[in-house]
Amino acid sequence: MSYPKRHTISQKNISKKLRRRLQIYFFISIILFIVVCYEIIVHLVPFSFALIGIVVGTAIGFIAARMFHLSWNHDAQEIVSRLDLFGIGILILYVIFAIFRTKIIGHFVHGSSVGGISLSTANGVMIGRVLGTRGRIIKILREQKLLH
Repeated sequence: MSYPKRHTISQKNISKKLRRRLQIYFFISIILFIVVCYEIIVHLVPFSFALIGIVVGTAIGFIAARMFHLSWNHDAQEIVSRLDLFGIGILILYVIFAIFRTKIIGHFVHGSSVGGISLSTANGVMIGRVLGTRGRIIKILREQKLLH
């Protein structure tokens, strides 16, 4: 018995709204990665600091990915997302972090590196949201026996 490829399943079994959101996060993460590389090369942001920003941001992104509750819609035969009460709490914390990100990072790093590290953290957040959501999608598809 042969199984369809993951890509075919994901297009068919993930709501259009959720797919679009993941595409936007992925596109933003690519743009931010390019900007972070520019900051490293032109503004001499230390690579190690940018890497730490991406790692910390990715961890925050994994948590922020929980903002939307993913579930299987039996009628539509697809994964759908909705914002639940826990997700609203995470959203509020995420917005607070986004607003004060530069000030928070400014406590640890000074000078011209703050902007670049702030951007690398934002890049990590986008990466973490994509990876965290992707992992939850794969888990649901496995539970539905659409992936093995």
